[in-house]
Amino acid sequence: MEFQIRKADYRDIPAIMQVMAEAQKAMEHPEWFCSDCEEYMKKHIESCGFTIVAEPISQSSLAGFFLVKFPGLAEENLGHLLGYTKEELEKTVHMDMAVVHPAYQGNRLQSRMLHKAEEVLAGSPVLRNRLLATVHPDNRFSLNNMLNSGYEIVKTTRLYGGLPRHVLQKIL
Repeated sequence: MEFQIRKADYRDIPAIMQVMAEAQKAMEHPEWFCSDCEEYMKKHIESCGFTIVAEPISQSSLAGFFLVKFPGLAEENLGHLLGYTKEELEKTVHMDMAVVHPAYQGNRLQSRMLHKAEEVLAGSPVLRNRLLATVHPDNRFSLNNMLNSGYEIVKTTRLYGGLPRHVLQKIL
């Protein structure tokens, strides 16, 4: 199946929320994923980062999305866990959330959206080259996607209310 991978805009918010709801309903292990609200999604279309979406060429629905967050110096910046300097924190990006609708899983969409997000970052006039992500240690699908894309596990800790997570890093 062919997909268009592109940056999202505000018109995509209802479909993004639908994909998240459908994916969460179908999850065998809900602790692997921390969903968020519509307001959070809106902030990450343009103002606090950006979002990549995948849509099937032959249909008018979304197959998945990948949210990218610019945490700046905020306390939740994962760079604090890694001892980043202020300058490094300002260059940090969270590869925050990847969700694929259950009907489209198996099409390597997480990896494809991740690569598109990295392309967007590489073409940005603002240097943000410290890419961080978190993955539940048992989520082999997401973990392998990240490792195969050049990310490394740099820490394992408890986040998001005590859930175990690997912190992964890639420096462009």
